[in-house]
Amino acid sequence: MRNTNTFSILFWTDKKNMRGGQALLYARITVDGKRVNLSLKRKIDISIWDATKKSAKGTSSEARQINLYLDQTHTQLFQCYQDLKFKGE
Repeated sequence: MRNTNTFSILFWTDKKNMRGGQALLYARITVDGKRVNLSLKRKIDISIWDATKKSAKGTSSEARQINLYLDQTHTQLFQCYQDLKFKGE
């Protein structure tokens, strides 16, 4: 029997608690169907968030910083997953 592990990271904004046109950024990590939501402690102007691409749109300095932060966060989370997988946990 083959054992397959699933892993995904999704970035999203919480529009319910939006204040002043800014929403909090969250990361949803799914491993084998189990989900965990993490707040990234960052706010983004909702007008520059692209919900289909799960990133900031445009080339403004704010959009670049947010996209860089999301890339770094994705890399760190994936590295943690790889480390745990290597240890067999």
